[in-house]
Amino acid sequence: MPLYTREHLADLLSRTAKNPSRVFLLVGERYLCRTTADQLEQVLLRDTGGAVHAIDGDQEDSGATLAKLRSFSLLPGRQIYRVTDTRLFLSRQVAKSIWERAVKAHADGKIDRAGRALRTLLESGGLDPRGPDGELAAMSAGEWQACFGFARPDGDLNWTKACLASGTIASPTSSTASDPGEMLAAALTTAIPANNFLILLAEEVDKRKKLFKLLKDEQTVVDLSVEAGSGAKAQKEQRTVLQDLLRRTLAEANKTMSPALQDLLFDRVGFHPVALVMELRKVMTYVGERSQISREDLDLLVGRTRQEALFELTGALSRKELDRALLIAGRLREDGIHPLAMVATLRNHVRGLLLCRALLEQPDLRFQPTMSAAAFQQICLPRLKERKQWKKELGGHPFALYMQFKTAAEFSRPMLASWLRHLLRAELRLKGSPVTAATTLDHLLISMLTA
Repeated sequence: MPLYTREHLADLLSRTAKNPSRVFLLVGERYLCRTTADQLEQVLLRDTGGAVHAIDGDQEDSGATLAKLRSFSLLPGRQIYRVTDTRLFLSRQVAKSIWERAVKAHADGKIDRAGRALRTLLESGGLDPRGPDGELAAMSAGEWQACFGFARPDGDLNWTKACLASGTIASPTSSTASDPGEMLAAALTTAIPANNFLILLAEEVDKRKKLFKLLKDEQTVVDLSVEAGSGAKAQKEQRTVLQDLLRRTLAEANKTMSPALQDLLFDRVGFHPVALVMELRKVMTYVGERSQISREDLDLLVGRTRQEALFELTGALSRKELDRALLIAGRLREDGIHPLAMVATLRNHVRGLLLCRALLEQPDLRFQPTMSAAAFQQICLPRLKERKQWKKELGGHPFALYMQFKTAAEFSRPMLASWLRHLLRAELRLKGSPVTAATTLDHLLISMLTA
């Protein structure tokens, strides 16, 4: 069987209607996996009817799921067993990706999601989330490396305790066999009732596992992953996904949006597929019978938070993207954010870069722009903690601090100092000059990024 991607979902659904696989594995972005599973279920049940049995991977007893898959059901029609967040493909190879997902969820304030990722991390390292092995904060650097295959993150990890305590801890896996993946692989070589199907969903998988190769060769694997990051290739791929979701969601209620409004919506939501669909459905419900969505509808119902919007401006400044910075500043003004608030945010950002630039020039810090985040946490972070006078400024998340130092390394101290002078002059103009705020801010950004 071929490995399908999101560009070939129509082919997958067509083949499934005629000759469905017994097992489907959906890998990648969480929301895309769920919507694709919904489509597969509709195709499988369209003519025969049946039922979908939803199983949470965090609570799954793999042996019990396999027993159901191999048994004839008394219920009519097809029986689909859908396992979300399956643990069949976990290993040390995906541990780092799972950890990064947990850190991001915690930073976003999504404690339950962070806890789910941390429990998956523990299982990927062969540890029991229910037992004493689940104390991530107490693990030594050697234990962490041995279990997860990457260096223990520096800094205080006590936040993991609250996350692991949230939600429900997974129940023990059936002990009838040593490896559930091997059990499923063996079951696929024997007879499985014709009306039984298995759909597995996972955000990360170890593609070296025998079960993955078996499903790829003999069943169906759908890769729905989307490249992360802010590079041109990643941004293009993310935008393609959002545009496809937007078209399909608008078609649900026969609504339309101008291209300019679509760009504005993408800018406000960012790459969060589930948030895009939810926000768009909220707007479509609000407009009622009206077919065209207007700018007023979007401004009323889909707003960016002040913190997120201002963060975009400092990001564009750090990347030296003048066109982007001017565009964002204009949109911030349209959103009602006061120009002095923008100047204050930029000033705090530049002060932080100037401090990092001054510190990284000190030989004892041993900072190198090419060093990895792990090396920064092992070498530089302990030395930074010795500088008690900067405890507040250097007290953020280790990875965020690492990125700030990398950004500061791209600018000279004289340039950063000149930026502060530009910001001071702009602030004085905003407070007492007849020049418009728009002109003052545009002149400020142009002066800073063309110096």
